[in-house]
Amino acid sequence: MRAIEAENLEIYYGEYKAIEGLTFYLEQGETLLLLGPNGAGKTTLLKVLAGFHTNYRGKVLIFGKRPDEAREFVAYVPQSFALNVRVPLSALEVVAMGALYRSGLAHLNIPPDVVRRAQEVLEFLGIGDVANEPFRNLSGGQKQRVLIARALISNPRILLLDEPLSALDPKARIDATAILSKIKDEMSITMVITTHDVNPLIEIGDKVMLIDRRLVAFGGPEEVLKDEVIAKVYGSASKTIRVGERLYCIIGDVHMPREVAP
Repeated sequence: MRAIEAENLEIYYGEYKAIEGLTFYLEQGETLLLLGPNGAGKTTLLKVLAGFHTNYRGKVLIFGKRPDEAREFVAYVPQSFALNVRVPLSALEVVAMGALYRSGLAHLNIPPDVVRRAQEVLEFLGIGDVANEPFRNLSGGQKQRVLIARALISNPRILLLDEPLSALDPKARIDATAILSKIKDEMSITMVITTHDVNPLIEIGDKVMLIDRRLVAFGGPEEVLKDEVIAKVYGSASKTIRVGERLYCIIGDVHMPREVAP
């Protein structure tokens, strides 16, 4: 049974058709990189897959179930996370929220097994030492890892990440990419990752989907990341360049790292 399967998917806000004609699938453990300009519908598609948005037509299944019936399989990491600064939660408490939310427990007197699991996930992501630090005091990269840990604590089979690299500095982007690679290699979780800059993530992407309120292309990186394909969305100045065995995609203001520029 496929992890995600969509056929002729149309997504609406009221009568407004936000996305049309999406047909794609992912097997268990595959990673999909979801590309498209602002307003293309990337976040909207994630919300449908997460079961949050149900105004759609066509078929979309999560392990054979409608998304709103399969929420126990899915964890969602939004692009931004609003936390009331008057509630000084520690990193570990933020992670625990992921388990407490699923179990319906209040965020008081966290059960020892949840504390232990939260610490284990933080350790897995390489930030066990910040468990007792206030979340609001963490760096951008540390906050991103805590939010990923918050999603992982519920043992999802599918992880949806909305622009996980967008607010990070270059070093934190490298670290976050390494974490996503570790999750892929060691946990076999199906991931859907939206991004404006595909370059750091190409090596972990099994499939790439390019959308612009409709399906433009879907397939392996080598199939989708071609000049003639990306030009349909980003214009003729966009191109792909190969340096050795590494493929780079030049879109808009995204450039190759200085050390590999020709």
